[in-house]
Amino acid sequence: MSTKELQISEKENQLIEVVAQKIVNSDFEGPVLTLLELVKPLVFIGGELAYFYLAVFLPLLENHGYDFLDTFEKRENVEKLITRIEELNEKKEGEKKINQGSSLFSKLKNKFTYKYKLKNEEK
Repeated sequence: MSTKELQISEKENQLIEVVAQKIVNSDFEGPVLTLLELVKPLVFIGGELAYFYLAVFLPLLENHGYDFLDTFEKRENVEKLITRIEELNEKKEGEKKINQGSSLFSKLKNKFTYKYKLKNEEK
């Protein structure tokens, strides 16, 4: 484990996991990954600006708003989010390939079974 991974708290890890799951489940991996890579160098400045502009609204969100801003104003957390989105996306694509393979096999099996039944009925 690197020192960057040790600095990320359990609460931050949970938030990163939830956000990554929601992104992958909504099928927006490509645009989100592009956006995250673009803004990664500026996340600290963006976090500070968010505190300034959203200060009025943050108490309405209880601690969730503060947790979110605290987590994603750190560059290592954004990098971990990017990595986690990529991992979940690869897993999802692998499952799609497995499901497509079985459905293709099922289609071929049904087609040959149907042709076999037709031939037997003609006899």
